[in-house]
Amino acid sequence: MGDILLYIHLALAVLLFALILFNRVKQFRSIAVTASSLLLLTGAHNFMTRMADAPKGWHAFVGIKLLLALHVIAIVFLIARGATAEKEARWRKSILITGTLVMLIGLYYSNFAR
Repeated sequence: MGDILLYIHLALAVLLFALILFNRVKQFRSIAVTASSLLLLTGAHNFMTRMADAPKGWHAFVGIKLLLALHVIAIVFLIARGATAEKEARWRKSILITGTLVMLIGLYYSNFAR
């Protein structure tokens, strides 16, 4: 069950990142909000189940990753709600950077820091 939720989490992250990258969050508002909510749930499950055998320093980076991921999700909710084009462009740029950092931290710890 844990591996299935991990793959669901990864697929949702890629879907949400693609929506952000191609500026389609407003057009697919319900998908973006649902994906963000499910990312929170699957991420919490992955965090709780993988915490027991964590490598040294893992908790600090995962805490940073969690804060950055919450930033991305909050901005996705704001973009889905709607704002001026200038604000949306600025928000989109910030969450592309933040989302890339979140994915890089996750990839590092899932593949190299074991």
